[in-house]
Amino acid sequence: YPDPARVFDEYGSDAMRWFLMSSPVVRGGNLIVTEDAIRDTVRQILLPLWNTYYFFTLYAGAANHGEGFRATYLDMSDPSVVAGLDIQDRYLLSHTRKLATTVRAQLDAYDIPGACQGVREYIDILTNWYVRTSRDRFWNEDAGAFNTLYTALVVLSEVNAPLLPLLSEEMWRGLTGGRSVHLVDWPEVPATVTDDALMAQMDEVRAIVSATHSLRKAHKLRVRQPLQSLTVVTT
Repeated sequence: YPDPARVFDEYGSDAMRWFLMSSPVVRGGNLIVTEDAIRDTVRQILLPLWNTYYFFTLYAGAANHGEGFRATYLDMSDPSVVAGLDIQDRYLLSHTRKLATTVRAQLDAYDIPGACQGVREYIDILTNWYVRTSRDRFWNEDAGAFNTLYTALVVLSEVNAPLLPLLSEEMWRGLTGGRSVHLVDWPEVPATVTDDALMAQMDEVRAIVSATHSLRKAHKLRVRQPLQSLTVVTT
């Protein structure tokens, strides 16, 4: 196994912590510690998180001709606030509540790898779906997009605090200006934001997009090259 001190210096202790907590060794399985696997943690988990945080701070700071946009934590207990949001915002907030409730239950049951998997799936939704499909809204300084992403990042930082304590602390303090993420209670996201029908429909759309990307890759078609046709069969 690689020298832990060198791993901490090169990749950070959060990378090693996540690698171990998400591995089969927590459930009593076998584990081979390799530098490549720890590097994958940085690439798949830590960098996407930090890049999303950086994306938010960059565009929020540049809004209003450089004066900046001060995002607010959404009052998700008010149905009218949620109903007035874009469909992508409502989809992300539905998954944000699912993240907070599911990971809490998994940690209470000491299912640490399961909690890590839940966070990994949410990061994919946040970075590869929400941010990518909403870039034009941030360019146009859409307040709903800023407030939704801010709310999601705050909740995600609080959920991640036991799993990625250092990165979560840096992000949370940068977002809120608070003393420490490790001094706040577990995030409580109201059930009013949950839209099961929307989640099912959008998850199906994401599955179609993912399958199409795989077909493009298999046939060596560039992502930006338009398709003549695409047939989707669903039940």
